[in-house]
Amino acid sequence: MKISLNWLKDYVDYNGTIPELEDIFMKAGLPVEEVEQVGDDWMLDVEVTSNRNDCLGHIGLAREVAAATGAALKMPEVSFAESNRNVNDIASVENLAFNDCKRYTARLIENVKIAPSPDWMQKRLETVGVRSINNAVDITNYVMLEIGQPLHAFDFKKVGGRTIIIRHSNDEEMQMIDHSTHKFDKQSLFICDGNSPVALAGIMGGCESEVSDQTTDILLESAWFNPLSVRRTARKYSLGSDSSYRFERNVDIWMTEWSSRRAIALMQQLCGGEVASGIIDCWEKDGQDSATVTMRISRLNMLTGIEFEPQRPIEILSQLGYSPEFDNHDTVTCHIPSWRLNDVTREADLIEEVIRVHGFDNIPTDEKIHIKVKNPDAYQQIRQQVFSALNGVGFYEAVNVSFIDDAQWKLFNPGGEPIAVQNNTRRANNTLRPSLLPSLLTVCKTNQDAGNDRCNIFELAKVFKSQKGTKQESTKLAILTIDDFRKLRGAIEHAVKAIDKRAQLVCSPAKIGWARDDAAAELLVGNKIIGYAGLANDKIKGAFSLEHTPSMAELDFDAIMELAGKVPTCLPIFRFPAIIRDLSLVLDEAVTWAEIESTVRSAKIEEMRAVKFIDIYRGKGVEKGKKSLTLSITFRKADGTLTHDEAEKFQDNILSLLKNKFNAELRTL
Repeated sequence: MKISLNWLKDYVDYNGTIPELEDIFMKAGLPVEEVEQVGDDWMLDVEVTSNRNDCLGHIGLAREVAAATGAALKMPEVSFAESNRNVNDIASVENLAFNDCKRYTARLIENVKIAPSPDWMQKRLETVGVRSINNAVDITNYVMLEIGQPLHAFDFKKVGGRTIIIRHSNDEEMQMIDHSTHKFDKQSLFICDGNSPVALAGIMGGCESEVSDQTTDILLESAWFNPLSVRRTARKYSLGSDSSYRFERNVDIWMTEWSSRRAIALMQQLCGGEVASGIIDCWEKDGQDSATVTMRISRLNMLTGIEFEPQRPIEILSQLGYSPEFDNHDTVTCHIPSWRLNDVTREADLIEEVIRVHGFDNIPTDEKIHIKVKNPDAYQQIRQQVFSALNGVGFYEAVNVSFIDDAQWKLFNPGGEPIAVQNNTRRANNTLRPSLLPSLLTVCKTNQDAGNDRCNIFELAKVFKSQKGTKQESTKLAILTIDDFRKLRGAIEHAVKAIDKRAQLVCSPAKIGWARDDAAAELLVGNKIIGYAGLANDKIKGAFSLEHTPSMAELDFDAIMELAGKVPTCLPIFRFPAIIRDLSLVLDEAVTWAEIESTVRSAKIEEMRAVKFIDIYRGKGVEKGKKSLTLSITFRKADGTLTHDEAEKFQDNILSLLKNKFNAELRTL
């Protein structure tokens, strides 16, 4: 935003130097990129961030100077004489696109004389890099640079049917005032007369209705156009302009009428003519011209480290146009003006307004930085224990975004409802993941493509589900390895025992949508399900184009956290040796390890210390429909040495139970 120093002084009394003015703008968050002397004036190029649309005019920047210096802001007086002819009797406006044009105003001035602008206006425009054209067009540019509201002047006699129609394009062509011709798509917004388009809304006028030396009647447009619509069209057709730059940043809809009056007053002053009485104002109001936000002085003091007396922040907020009201205790109620409605919406915004004007360099500093160490909470402690356990057995953490593709979402939550980004602002991967497994499978595929086909990874993160309109968020731990389910189970057991040494992990057969029917299990500790594990089925394997079958598990981390806090029981070290018997049993395929273990433990042999699964064999020597299951049983006495004869009796007892219940036979070589 280029400004003229002489022009700025019309609205605020400033007698400081150029470097001092640069410093004021810098502290206000508006750094000056360039300073240049132009004749007896100075040009300052001020960088205005996209949220400060109010500073895209000299008046907005003058308001900042007034707040910083304590000077008064001087708004220009607006007055003009009106004729007996009413504009609504002469012209009409029809708005067919209220979504992209919420307000459209039109005023008419007749019998004007088009001529060069006076020297003072030409100099000011040229100082900020705007070429002078004629008095009518220059006035629209002048008011835009004054208040930030773009305007457009039509030669009213060239407006067919004496009517303005706001509508979208029908794939029409139009020649612009820069003499380029474009065919516009149906999303482009046109300003049309009764016959054809006469301007591209918010961007540029057309050749057919531009003001020329022969113009005598001017219809003045002042409007609000949708920032997204203007930006899209301007970018697509490379038709950016000073007007589109401001509309893209959301002009103040409440100032469109004032800007129109200001321009008409200048036209009557510099172009002569009679102003038709009244205004055409197409506007369906959907909001207020101000909002109320409160700020606590105590909160201001706490965040800034400055002990403000109420008078100082009230003074600053008054200078910025917030009309503050103090309750004589702690709360300041501010009425947010229309030009800041899109930016100042909460207490923190008001605090920022105060401190930037007061000066960030006035915030007190301490020679020492005091850091208070906070002990990790339960979640962080358990998280670290689980991570260390998994790292210790060769698994590595993966970190992924929380969004996945719709196709992946359907594989892992077929009966649920997606939670997706509204308006499809993310064109791909815009659905929150209901499971961590799709992300780990994607990481696995990436590693496979890079030549690492043996991937051991895990992730701890939030998942999101929606059932019958109820949205649920929970923390999950997902683990993935390739092929080896026993390695996966070992990693899970290691992680669980890192939290509770006594916890016994049990795998119970289950049906899981993403797992093979013959290789899926629910994971239990005690009687509580903590998650599910299994080998990925062919559908999942194919969807991610994997060469090897992944073994996967997803655990409820909240359930794992509940295992923490239990005090382990210390047992004395056994003084006497143990006898270990490995048994290979031939069983029916349907018999599960859980049934075998339960039966062995039901023998209630006091000297039996452990029962472990070793292996399963199918093949030569084992008939079809059978399997050979090997288990290991440890026997040990606490008060003496166990004899082999005693161990043999225990073994025979166990084999008898297994034979009676499962028709199990001891396998011989």
